[in-house]
Amino acid sequence: MSENVSRTRGTARDRLLAAARDLFYVNGINTTGVEALATAAGVTKATLYNNFRSKDEVVVAYLREKLSATKAALDAHDDPSAPPPERVAVVFDSLAADIDAGRFQGCPFAKAAVEVPANTAAMTVVREHHDTVVGHLTGITADPRAAETITMLYDGAIVAAKATGDVAPVVHARDAALDLLPRR
Repeated sequence: MSENVSRTRGTARDRLLAAARDLFYVNGINTTGVEALATAAGVTKATLYNNFRSKDEVVVAYLREKLSATKAALDAHDDPSAPPPERVAVVFDSLAADIDAGRFQGCPFAKAAVEVPANTAAMTVVREHHDTVVGHLTGITADPRAAETITMLYDGAIVAAKATGDVAPVVHARDAALDLLPRR
């Protein structure tokens, strides 16, 4: 976790979301209490509740930020002029780069789906994330079924990479995804 979240400039809401980004992603949603969030943000619990009605709302705001970051990353790494296999490969290669750089702690959306399935608003964002990835891949492949299958390979690679601490599952999933695409 960033030691300086509480010293980060910005509104209390910004500092709370920065603390949520650190604590939820690394430690988990359920193991992070409102006291820990408030302390890491350098605010009181009352301030937390003045900005969010509940921890569930913090979770939703955190996931919304992660979804925006996912969309930006998909756009930033995509070259629409590249052939489909290269465009699909870059999705997996970006994940592999995050693992190699030590920036990978698993998928925040998969974690949320497991940790807070009763949080309807959070689960809506989890589904939006899935739809975003499938939509991106459908735009590349022009084949919704292939896009859904590639997304499942990607999701499985994330879980396997987290479980093993190794990039190999991502490489294998990438190869399997490319095998689904028509050869030119």
